[in-house]
Amino acid sequence: LIMRKLLILMIAVFTLSATTMNAQDVENVDLTVILQDVLDLNVTSGAALTFTFDTPIEWTNGIDGDVEGGTTTITCDATQDWDLTIDAPDLTGVGFGGTMLADNIGVWCEATVNHAIGTEVTCAYTAFASPLALPNAATMLIENGSGNAGNATDNAFTLHWEVGTMQGGMNATNMLDHVAAGTFVIDTYTTTVNLTLQAD
Repeated sequence: LIMRKLLILMIAVFTLSATTMNAQDVENVDLTVILQDVLDLNVTSGAALTFTFDTPIEWTNGIDGDVEGGTTTITCDATQDWDLTIDAPDLTGVGFGGTMLADNIGVWCEATVNHAIGTEVTCAYTAFASPLALPNAATMLIENGSGNAGNATDNAFTLHWEVGTMQGGMNATNMLDHVAAGTFVIDTYTTTVNLTLQAD
């Protein structure tokens, strides 16, 4: 009787142990990580700018965007080295439909975070006196230097605009003389500037 009870107890313990050992199930999850290239350009301020010529000195000397609030800030997020080009069609008159040459507008660059002009990036236009005259065809504005991949904490820039200042390669005729010569008439002129971020 004792042996029978002991045998039953052993069977019960073995059964419990076997049940405990089998009280789990394993399934698999297949996990894939895909790393894709990203090139993302953002205009963070100054997406719409207006320059109003309403004083004699502006008509003669042009308008410095730093004085008139004419700046645009941009950031670039890129997993690879990049270049930035700029272009714009000539400006079109809203009232009379005439045109103003885009080269009456100039732009120059300032790096504002980690990647600096002259190291990680290059730009040939870095001062009021030496802007890029706004071109009709895509032209290099900011270029890869020693390696400029990174996010917005690495790649942030201010674009400084000027109109009618005759600086650098800009149109050499002041705005007043343009109107006096009939090159264009007094009107409101608009254009859309294209900034294009591309892999280097």
